[in-house]
Amino acid sequence: MGFFDDLAMGFGAKPKTQDFKQRTAATIAKNKGGGAAGAAAAEKYLSDVGGSGLSFGNTPVGNLSNSGGQFQQPAPSSGGGYTSIADMFDGGGPGMAGAQFSNVPSGHLDTDGSGYISEMEYNAGGNSALATQGGISSLSNNLGFRPLGSYEQERNLGSAGTNIGTSGLGDFLASGGMMGSFLNSGPTSLQLANPNMPQGATLDPGAVSVYDAKAEMAEPSLMEKLRLTPEFANPNPVNVTDNSSDNSSIAVVEPPKPVSPVVVSRQPAIHIAPTRQYAYGGIVSLGRR
Repeated sequence: MGFFDDLAMGFGAKPKTQDFKQRTAATIAKNKGGGAAGAAAAEKYLSDVGGSGLSFGNTPVGNLSNSGGQFQQPAPSSGGGYTSIADMFDGGGPGMAGAQFSNVPSGHLDTDGSGYISEMEYNAGGNSALATQGGISSLSNNLGFRPLGSYEQERNLGSAGTNIGTSGLGDFLASGGMMGSFLNSGPTSLQLANPNMPQGATLDPGAVSVYDAKAEMAEPSLMEKLRLTPEFANPNPVNVTDNSSDNSSIAVVEPPKPVSPVVVSRQPAIHIAPTRQYAYGGIVSLGRR
């Protein structure tokens, strides 16, 4: 079993083998620090992916009773593989969307049945939510990336939404790197669902209005001062005034053109006496003969 086979199974492009499920469960247990918490998280993952009959460590997983400190395997979560290419990048696992990335069916976290697992629902899921995040999904979350469309989804939730954003490497790339951090006066719309609010704040409509109003009065960024943003691209736009519903009466008002300066010579005028003018005329007449 090679790396690309594991990658394909992690994204749902290939059915997960028992060996893959077993190794993923061991990784989840290790990430949870081992012990009872690690075993519980691993068994929860195996139950979600239908790992009946497998074993974790020396304890068989599947069809266990809860007597004697043993864990009883819950019913596997509904859902199968990814439904499309976009489904691989919108978070939430196969067949779902979410504020974080998951690589296994995670419908049990969607408490409101909307098909989108919000940041609040992920946080409320605790260890159960962590058990859905392994492989590429775990790497993407740890690097600070956010799923495709998650910002808009959180904004649409209103008071139930969270001002999620990027972090770490994902935040560095979303900001435009070193040059972007220098030019921008604050977070951009690629870094936060609402760049005018603190990260992690609840997207209550009243609070959003207050923060947006403050942002309008803020000092313009360096890019705006340098007229690099679209609204400053044309400082002298052409104003069109529609005097009536008749299109033929539209008057185009253009900015006045600068008047060419008048150059005045500073050389003093030469005045010649009348007698000298007569003499000069005689000399010219003799020269013509």
